[in-house]
Amino acid sequence: MRQPRLHIMLGAALIAVAAVMGGAAQADAHEDWDLGVQTYSFRNFTLFEAIDQAKALGLTAIEPYPGQRLSPEHDTNVGPSLNDNERDALLAKLESAGAHLAAFGVVGLSANEDEVRPLFEFAADMGIPILTANPHPDSFDLLEELVEEFDIKVAIHNHGPGARYDSVEDTLEAVEGRHPHIGACLDTGHAIRSGENPHEVVEALGDRVHMLHLKDWEIDGPETIVGEGDLDLEALASALDAVGFEGPINLEYELHSDWPAPHMAIGVFNWRMAVIRALAE
Repeated sequence: MRQPRLHIMLGAALIAVAAVMGGAAQADAHEDWDLGVQTYSFRNFTLFEAIDQAKALGLTAIEPYPGQRLSPEHDTNVGPSLNDNERDALLAKLESAGAHLAAFGVVGLSANEDEVRPLFEFAADMGIPILTANPHPDSFDLLEELVEEFDIKVAIHNHGPGARYDSVEDTLEAVEGRHPHIGACLDTGHAIRSGENPHEVVEALGDRVHMLHLKDWEIDGPETIVGEGDLDLEALASALDAVGFEGPINLEYELHSDWPAPHMAIGVFNWRMAVIRALAE
């Protein structure tokens, strides 16, 4: 799909303005806050095309989702089934874009080692530090062994009302007494849908928050651009700072799937400005 040049220019301009207004200060204060994208935002594009669009937005942390087509030239889906040549092509694409794989998911994890081990092997081979997951309750004994063996984190993804891990209590119960590598991927939009304040979820989970899906929502309403819904960005940034968060923050935007980049650019700008304001307080 041809990328509208005006939209790319808009995204670049917004990121440039954010940097001029203090983005460098944010980077100095929180160099471990790796801002990136969950590529489901670009589900109508291949992963290679998503990487290009993330680069235009100034986002370098890439979280592919299972089943996304690799590239226009590779008729295969991202995941453990990628062969060596396809894996090398993906790593080369990331290097050329100045990007890296920050996570992979959301994946289902069961108690069947024959099903789960290939995901960890794939992550280890590709340098992926986190598997974003919807683990079955019976899987945790196996996961404790695998996170220790591979030094890869599992981040439980909350997915809104009716999901297995709907509330923060569901996640806290699942991780209680488990390996420190077993924690949470907080989807801020789904937390709002479940009637929770994302910054309070961060406070409750503490160092079990391994990563974020940064998404905004109106209470009892629709998804919005990040910073235009009911997500309190400054409170979220302050809470992350207070718990010593060091994981990736991956922007996810499910609207305008044919061309989400300009809307995501506004969200990136809003987030960066909120972090600067939160740190100045």
